[in-house]
Amino acid sequence: MRNTTHKNTVLSLAFAASLVTACGSASNNNTTGDGATNGDVRTSGGDASAALDLAGRWRNACTPNGSGGGFSLDFELTASEWRLDYVTYAEPACATRMVTVHIEGPYEIGARSAQVSGASEAVFRFTRKTVTAHNAGAVGFLSGLPMCTGPFEVDVARDISASGCAGLGQRPVAACAQDYDLVSVEGDSLRFGQRPADNDMCTADKRPSALAPVSSQRVR
Repeated sequence: MRNTTHKNTVLSLAFAASLVTACGSASNNNTTGDGATNGDVRTSGGDASAALDLAGRWRNACTPNGSGGGFSLDFELTASEWRLDYVTYAEPACATRMVTVHIEGPYEIGARSAQVSGASEAVFRFTRKTVTAHNAGAVGFLSGLPMCTGPFEVDVARDISASGCAGLGQRPVAACAQDYDLVSVEGDSLRFGQRPADNDMCTADKRPSALAPVSSQRVR
């Protein structure tokens, strides 16, 4: 079970995180102290910000991860804040929850992407990250991960904002305070940028260059 859970979780997180990042070209390459790049995102006015309505709840269907498990994504966005629960499952039908990673913070929508048709640049910032194990097997898995500070208990959210969890590809907020992403809305379908294998979208030069294949649907 441990090996299966590990594969399910890592692959699920890689997919899920890719739904919250942007690909595009910066208009200015002067980097600020928090890793942001001046001019990357324009938060007021602008056609992209006005045209995109992200407020609401968005979910994807249960998605097999190709390694015997599955994952689901549940986004909740206001005009300026975002929350994500991505849940890994022990089987492709998503019947048995294993681990939930929760991330939240403010976000900003910027200009239209110069590289990806139909997408806009965005920055999704992190103020809080938690990890929850949903059964004893998941507790054992998380407890054995490198640089993933416990203790972990069944159905108790563990805050990893300060420590991160390297085994799940989650950096401490102090080391990576935001993702630079793409976002696209077509009708009631929401897509983000395709996340890289190392899960690093912490700076503007790490933005994806394509949208992720996984989409989430508006449910309210």
